[in-house]
Amino acid sequence: MGKAEEWGIKAIAFDIDGTLYPKWQMDIRLAAASLLHLPFALRYNGMRRRIRREDGLDERPIGNLEELRRRECRILYGSDEGLQDFIAKETRVFRKPWEVLFRSIKPYPGMKDFMEEASGKYRLAVLSDFPVGVKLKALGVEDFFEYIASAEDYGHLKPSPVPFRAMLSKLGLAPEEVLYVGDSESKDIAGAHNAGLKSALISTSQSKVYSIADIVFSSWGVFREELL
Repeated sequence: MGKAEEWGIKAIAFDIDGTLYPKWQMDIRLAAASLLHLPFALRYNGMRRRIRREDGLDERPIGNLEELRRRECRILYGSDEGLQDFIAKETRVFRKPWEVLFRSIKPYPGMKDFMEEASGKYRLAVLSDFPVGVKLKALGVEDFFEYIASAEDYGHLKPSPVPFRAMLSKLGLAPEEVLYVGDSESKDIAGAHNAGLKSALISTSQSKVYSIADIVFSSWGVFREELL
């Protein structure tokens, strides 16, 4: 009996970036693309870190993407008067290059085999931070999931519990019936923990043995044997 059956899990949800594929692949590609806009990229990343800190500590109401964009703009520029210019620049610097560069990304070995087996036993879902876009199609797994969403759609970033609870509501399941799989202790695992879900951390780092995740695994083959 695998741990999923032992725990009474009914659905498995996944982060994408760094979880379904090695994140360094995209980091290298985006680093080169961001050099031309380095000051904006640094401020943007600092703004996102601030929102994560605030969302992880504050029980904010469910929102939407426009509200999040306005909040981001206010943090960066002091007001949301330049919202459209901010959205255009963010799209140009990050989102458009991301979609183009992602087409050359390779998934983790064994990830698709895991999805094929798991989909026959459990309901599968995706909850990412950034928009999902072409990612699942490029990785060859888009047909496995009944629920696909970005935390941004609910006006928050992980580790806020709000997107996780919205996902639970859509699936019609209790927190303890869902396992969330991610690669970030501070975003994925903390967010799942904040919402009461069980969690699994993919990591090759020995320092992650102290994770609060219920499972820590280094390869999808190992995870498959332990969970399914």
